[in-house]
Amino acid sequence: MKQISSFKALFSLLCLSLMLSSCKKELEEIEVDPVVAWEVHDKFLYSQRYIANLYAANDKLQVLGMDLFSTISLEAGQEDVKHYVHPFNNVSNHKHPMSSRIFGGTDGRFLYFKSVNNPVTSGSGILLDIAEIDPQFREFRLVLSRSSASFAISENNVALVPYTYLNEQTGRHSLRYLLIKMAVESNYFDDNKIVLEETRILTPVEQAGYVRYMRSHQNNFYVGTDWGFYKITENGDINFQMPDQVAFTSFEHKGELYTMARHGRKQNHSLFRSQSEHGWSLDAQLGNTAEWFSYHDISDEILLASYNSQIFHVEPGIDKLNIRELDNTGLEGHAITSIAMVGNKVYIGTQSGMFSKSAEHLLTYKEEEKK
Repeated sequence: MKQISSFKALFSLLCLSLMLSSCKKELEEIEVDPVVAWEVHDKFLYSQRYIANLYAANDKLQVLGMDLFSTISLEAGQEDVKHYVHPFNNVSNHKHPMSSRIFGGTDGRFLYFKSVNNPVTSGSGILLDIAEIDPQFREFRLVLSRSSASFAISENNVALVPYTYLNEQTGRHSLRYLLIKMAVESNYFDDNKIVLEETRILTPVEQAGYVRYMRSHQNNFYVGTDWGFYKITENGDINFQMPDQVAFTSFEHKGELYTMARHGRKQNHSLFRSQSEHGWSLDAQLGNTAEWFSYHDISDEILLASYNSQIFHVEPGIDKLNIRELDNTGLEGHAITSIAMVGNKVYIGTQSGMFSKSAEHLLTYKEEEKK
């Protein structure tokens, strides 16, 4: 009997040990990896904290700040940061645009275009006095936004800039666009120089109201105004795309071109997809909150949105727009202005610093952290 009692005790102890081991294994299986926070960039501190715009060009990140234009090269796997002074005005209110070879901005009635890889050498950029090109010029009518570019520059070195002129027939200031065609020449030392090829003054049929949005896509400019949505070619042809649609953003995703606009008499917020020469299809009705976000197509596969310090993963679809909030640890309290990805690193520009993290940790969803 004593042997049987000992065996029972040993068996009970073994079962308890197995149960504890199983529980420990279950606990180990549900442990969540620690969140990888967004890290502040130590080369953009103090007076350099304000980031107006970011642009990813191959293995280089271009950064437009309040007083400086900067580049971050990742060629050797290590960051090589260079800073240059720029002459632009009103950067806090205008998100001046960039392409992979040219960046531009304004100061009074002057329009500057600077070379990305040679921004401070005398004679490497161009300066245009718009009043000399159009004597009726009154002032720039730039997009007034911290999330949308103030005007547009294409990868073909063509720029489109909105401004007002004195309409002698009405006596009012009306809307025009200046189309600027440029070329980028390289010398023996691979220092780029911008050359002006042509300027054209474009007068749209509807000349009142404001330009709400403009961006270059697929060798065309897409412009949202109070009067509708336009496509303007790089040769200056103006094509009215959708009447009564006030576009507030556009982006490319998985080979498709999309725009969001206030639609129809009730100004419902809608998602439209380009059908090339056949106009636009209405893919989804959206809530009014869609206009609160800024949209960032950081790659053909990844579309993000931001609102203040929050970031979201966006996936367009037929009759829907899926939006999931991403982890923003480290970004709290910082107003996001732009997002870009270079290689396997994602950068976020804010009004109070620049932040980064590895792309592999980007799509960490907040709802998964709570489980």
